Amino acid sequence: MDDDTNGTGGPYGADAGSERVETIDGIGETGDTVDGASEETGERPVNPYALFEGDLGDMGADARIAAIALKRERYIEGDLYDLAMDNLTAVTRSLNNDLLDLVVDERYRIMVAAPATGPDVTSRALKTRSSLRREEAALLAFLRIRVLEYENVRAARDEWIVGFDEIRAALAGGAGFLASRNDEEGATRQIGALVSAMTTYGYLERMGDDATTYRITPLVPVVLDRALADEWLDTATAAAAADDDGTDGVAVDDADGPAGPTPDADATGYGEER
Repeated sequence: MDDDTNGTGGPYGADAGSERVETIDGIGETGDTVDGASEETGERPVNPYALFEGDLGDMGADARIAAIALKRERYIEGDLYDLAMDNLTAVTRSLNNDLLDLVVDERYRIMVAAPATGPDVTSRALKTRSSLRREEAALLAFLRIRVLEYENVRAARDEWIVGFDEIRAALAGGAGFLASRNDEEGATRQIGALVSAMTTYGYLERMGDDATTYRITPLVPVVLDRALADEWLDTATAAAAADDDGTDGVAVDDADGPAGPTPDADATGYGEER
C-alpha cells in the first residue's frame, strides 16, 4: 500500500477532498503573516472547517467522525464506511499523520486503520501490533472456515452465528488442538478465555444478553483466507500434541501470518491495538 501522506491523491485512486485541501491550504496565502493574521486587518481569516473556537483543523465534521472511528475501533463498516469513502483523502491523511495506513476491503465493505511499517517509520504509531498466541490463531482459523461455510450457502452476515458449545467441540474434540487434554473443566475455562479475547479483538460479537452465542464479524475473512486457516489449524493441533509428548513440535509463526489484502500483516491481520 502506498502512503498518501500529502493527501492529494489517495492510495485507492480517489481524489475526493483535494479541492477541500487546496481551499484550506489557501487560507492566509495573500498578504498574511506567518500566524495567518492578515497584515491589512490584523484579523485571522475564518476557517470554514472550524467546529470550535480556535479550531485550525482542515477536515469537515463527517471526515473527522470517520477518522476518529477508525482510530478508536478495530474496524468500521456500514454508514461509517460510506462516510469514510465520501471523505477518503481527508481521512487517509489524518490516519497517515498518526502513522496509520488505511486498509479498505470493498468486498466486505469494512475499513481498518493498520500501523504503518517501513524503514523510515521509527516512531510508535497510534495503534500497535501484537501477535496472536497459538490457541488464538487456531480459533481464528476455525472461525474463518465457518464463515466460508456460511458464504457457500449465501447466508447474510448477520447470520454468521457460532455458539460456545460449537467452538468447544471444534477445539477440544476430535482433532482439535485441546482434544488430548484430560482436564475438561480446564479446557472449558481456556476456551472461555479465548472467546473473550476474540471478542475484544473484534472477531466475535456477543448476541445481546446471550453469553453463549456470537456473531462472527467480517474482519475474520478479511484477515485470513481458507488455505491459511487450514494450515493454522493443522499447525496448532500438531504443536499441542507435541506439547503433550514433550517434543518440540511445529512452531507457529505468530509474527507474519495472513496473506491477502493486508500489507505486512502479523498473525492478527491488523494487530491487536494496545
